[in-house]
Amino acid sequence: MKRIIVFSTVAALILGVLAAGAVYANNNEDAGAKATNEDAGVKCSEATLHGTYLFGHGGVVVKVENPQFPGPRGPYAIAGFDRFDGNGKMESVSSFNFNGNVFHNEHFSGKYTVKADCTGTTTSISGGVPFKYDLFIAPDGSMYTFVQTSPPELVEADFELRGTAKRVGD
Repeated sequence: MKRIIVFSTVAALILGVLAAGAVYANNNEDAGAKATNEDAGVKCSEATLHGTYLFGHGGVVVKVENPQFPGPRGPYAIAGFDRFDGNGKMESVSSFNFNGNVFHNEHFSGKYTVKADCTGTTTSISGGVPFKYDLFIAPDGSMYTFVQTSPPELVEADFELRGTAKRVGD
């Protein structure tokens, strides 16, 4: 088991270094790229996210130190949808399995923000605990990807398409 964790950690570090290098190279390769996007009118706002977006992803909870989350460490899977109203409010319905503990059709509501550069955040509260995500949104609003930033014990994200939410309806 330790070999798998070490291998996964090394693989994640390598992917992170490669991604950072690609971003650095891309940013330095064409300094005019940002200006081109701005000239093309690429601007996002809360209205960019509107409609229903399906999502599904899985991972492993490796550390649980928060007494509000006494649940087990181990694998998890989650699937559901987020519904954005285009004005900063969102609703979410999801089912998840945390190491054999299954929860069906859990409803959450919250708020979201979107900046002109197509990044944003969502915040929802469950059991008095705020859940926060950073969003990275396609300029046409057709999809977004995310990383959970709080609570830190339950941080999740995904590099594959299954971790990206795609709009499926208005």
